[in-house]
Amino acid sequence: MKKYRYVIICSNGCSQEVLGEEEFLPYGLTARKRYDLPELLRKGWQPVRETPMGGSGNTWVGYSLILLEKEATDSAEVPEVKPA
Repeated sequence: MKKYRYVIICSNGCSQEVLGEEEFLPYGLTARKRYDLPELLRKGWQPVRETPMGGSGNTWVGYSLILLEKEATDSAEVPEVKPA
């Protein structure tokens, strides 16, 4: 059985796993830069699909939604998000 996760990636290199915990602010004065995608790839997650999401208003950055998958194991990890 496979597990799935979503990650939002920004054109400036920032990325954040989508867990609904906090807002993704990768640019500007109030930026909270995160780099979740490289860590998930190191843990064995594989990219399956990328969905471009365009820019955000009048900003110069673009976003994409990345679907990752991994074979399920018995270890307890953060709950995964089911793909649409």
